[in-house]
Amino acid sequence: MQRSERKPGSPLWPALDLRPPVLLDLWPAATISGLVLGTVAPAAAVAALLAALVVSAGAGLREDLVPGPWRLMALLAPLFVGCGVGVALLHASAPDPLARLAALEPEGVVVEGRISSPPESAGFGHRAELQVESLWYGDREALRGGAVELFAPGLGSLGVGDEVRAEGRLYVPEPSPDFDYARYLATLRVSAVMEAESARPVGKGSGWIGELHRRTDRALGYGLRPEEAAVVRGMVLGDRSLIPASLEEAFRRSGITHILAISGQHVAVLTAAVYFVLRALAAPAAVRVAGTLPVIWLYIVVAGAPPSAIRAGVAATLLLLGTLLGRPASPVHLAGCMLVAVLTYNPLLLYNTGFQLSVAAVLGILLLRRPIEDFLRRPPLRPPRAVTVLVSVSLAAQLATAPVVAASFGEVSLVGVATNLVAVPLSGPVLVLGLLASVVGNLLPALAYPLNYANGALVSLLSLLAREAASLPWAAVSVSGLSPLTTALLYAGFLPAALCGRLFAREQGPVWAAVALAWAAAWVVFARLASG
Repeated sequence: MQRSERKPGSPLWPALDLRPPVLLDLWPAATISGLVLGTVAPAAAVAALLAALVVSAGAGLREDLVPGPWRLMALLAPLFVGCGVGVALLHASAPDPLARLAALEPEGVVVEGRISSPPESAGFGHRAELQVESLWYGDREALRGGAVELFAPGLGSLGVGDEVRAEGRLYVPEPSPDFDYARYLATLRVSAVMEAESARPVGKGSGWIGELHRRTDRALGYGLRPEEAAVVRGMVLGDRSLIPASLEEAFRRSGITHILAISGQHVAVLTAAVYFVLRALAAPAAVRVAGTLPVIWLYIVVAGAPPSAIRAGVAATLLLLGTLLGRPASPVHLAGCMLVAVLTYNPLLLYNTGFQLSVAAVLGILLLRRPIEDFLRRPPLRPPRAVTVLVSVSLAAQLATAPVVAASFGEVSLVGVATNLVAVPLSGPVLVLGLLASVVGNLLPALAYPLNYANGALVSLLSLLAREAASLPWAAVSVSGLSPLTTALLYAGFLPAALCGRLFAREQGPVWAAVALAWAAAWVVFARLASG
């Protein structure tokens, strides 16, 4: 390796030759690292920034320190890491007057605002997120803006976009050893909790989004038994409050609880349906994109904008815009750009379990599916390609989400891979029929009945599958009390398989996939013993 020499009078920083291809593909990873560390561990963020500066200085002083195409990326690493850290620190230092007021736990607070999430049944009455337009305390207006989690009777008849007035007690929930409720609310950009004796509509009455949500909710119930309707509502609208507790536990123990939540699958199905309908009508590319994007985001808003749906909506938006501009990106790079956009909006989503599961599943499928599929196709197995694809996708998602599930719920499903082979293909038609019923039911309720009848049979099969699988004595194992280090160890065993085709040759994929599967099995045994 030779040190580049600087001639007298030449610039201190070596000139860059940008004529060969330049690779900046790692900019999302550098920015995300800054965002994550700046949010979770600010002290480590400083160390990461210093490391990026060292890499940049080395790449500037020695041209052969990094490969030519990656040299500009190395030089700009401090910029991207610094941007991520800066965004995280800006969010952390932003004043929150609503949270400061709630810390005093005042009584007799009056709030006016608009409901921003579908009301759900709670211990008493219902609960919903409320965007504060005006807040009075002590006979004067104290502040405007922010959001609270409102608990009050009478919310069940209201919906997203409705303007309400409530009076009650405001407070910030205390964290418990099992669950930090205040942090969870912060991931939703909610500052406090309000308990009110009642909430009544004010202003112009019902919002159109709330009315659309109510009509859709009714449409999904036509012709279905209550339990079937509750499952369909959970899958289409994200409202799981009416699902019996025993059935929800069965879905969790059988490893298929993810199909009950609004996820990337929902957004992907809707995106594909709208886009290809417009394509079948010979609409130009610009019209297809312009027609699909509003439908996607309308659905996300009506469903309450859960973090996993927002993530999928941003990814779908980037994909459609890239296709329109003729700039398709690799799925991994697209996922990185999506994470930068979403975490820039709210870095505290890092603490949201639904967001963690959604991101882990996507990255698992993108990075682990191919090595696992190559492993399954080796002799003496060699099943049909359709089977290997389905099994590899299920395995990749299960492996990637297992640490999050174990840390969040204290158990790991052992039958999830097998049940997902049946549940995922079934959930697709259930979702499509539910979306169709929600659309036609808003137009003419009678048209929703045949769609819901067909859906009822599929939902019954899903419920039967969940209950039968969950009843097995070894369906799930308890792994409570895991430390962050124990959880991180599982991901460490997956890294070689995930890096095949990048740092390792693809031909090594089957070997590292086998290592990942063995590592996961050993980790479950270790975690079970460690949890007692």
